[in-house]
Amino acid sequence: MSLKDALKAEADQLGFVLFGVAPAIPPPHYPIYQAWIKAGRQAGMAYLARPEAVAARGAPEQLLPGCRSILCVALPYPPPAPTSAESSDQTRGSIAAYAVLPDYHALMREKLNALANRLPELVGKPVHTLVCVDTAPILEKDYAFMAGLGWIGRNSLLLTPQFGSYVFLGELLTDLKLEVDQPLEGDPCAQCRLCVQACPTQALRPERSVDARRCLSYWTIEHRGPVPEELRRSIGTRIFGCDNCQLACPLNAQGIPGGFTYAQEPVVDPFPDLLAEFALTQPEWQAKYGQTPVARAKYAGFRRNVAYALGNAGDPLALPALQQACEQDPDPTVRDACAWALKQLQTN
Repeated sequence: MSLKDALKAEADQLGFVLFGVAPAIPPPHYPIYQAWIKAGRQAGMAYLARPEAVAARGAPEQLLPGCRSILCVALPYPPPAPTSAESSDQTRGSIAAYAVLPDYHALMREKLNALANRLPELVGKPVHTLVCVDTAPILEKDYAFMAGLGWIGRNSLLLTPQFGSYVFLGELLTDLKLEVDQPLEGDPCAQCRLCVQACPTQALRPERSVDARRCLSYWTIEHRGPVPEELRRSIGTRIFGCDNCQLACPLNAQGIPGGFTYAQEPVVDPFPDLLAEFALTQPEWQAKYGQTPVARAKYAGFRRNVAYALGNAGDPLALPALQQACEQDPDPTVRDACAWALKQLQTN
């Protein structure tokens, strides 16, 4: 068995259903990334534009000196729960599918570290490695594309033949020289624009990137402070993230291979009752969401999102809670969101 085959077998044992090797060369879309930063399309995510981070994304050896190969892996996650009469009720919010699971970063790091620990045993000598998840300055979708895991879709996500875009990506950089894989042929998005049409704020760009200044996932997850008024109606009843561009994708509609068992299952309701969410105290919110990606929004950001959703839902039962928070919430962004929501309810 070749070293690469042995590594693939180890990856399979760890639950990585997709595995490939990319060369440690500048990623093909790096110039597009540079132009994206220059145009300010990262919005308020200043960490993406730091000079050292921009440079590292174009040169993996800046992350791991002597890097020669990049092992790319994927862990699928359950697609969004199907809507029902109950979940489509306007008194319920929606949470992006990836965020109703336990936070994936720790699981991905744990499995990649286990793979890294096997490398010296397999080659019989010390090996330098670096584990990367999406918090590292690496264009992971580009390397996954080069490693043959999938294509870059019009929604900017990696589209895999087996699991669509519902995958978490991880990388293991190494100074070993390994046989590389080849990108998949074809382009499933060539004649399709369904995701572009499904985006509520026209955030998807022709070069297959996302303008974060228009993206509801950015505004409901990363942004601190008020959301621009012209985007608040578009939020609808989303309280964390947006899956529109994934739900519209035909590759995602084909379903998951039968009998597949996910590494993680949902731990919170993807369609929670908005008033119940708005009533959560900070300790209650932390207990419910602290170990999920929803924690990224922070308590005040989450309450801001729920307030916008309550304003968009049009339920007059929300008036007392919004009025009280508008007067008493310690966070000015939450008070602003409540004032806006009250205006929507009182004028519609």
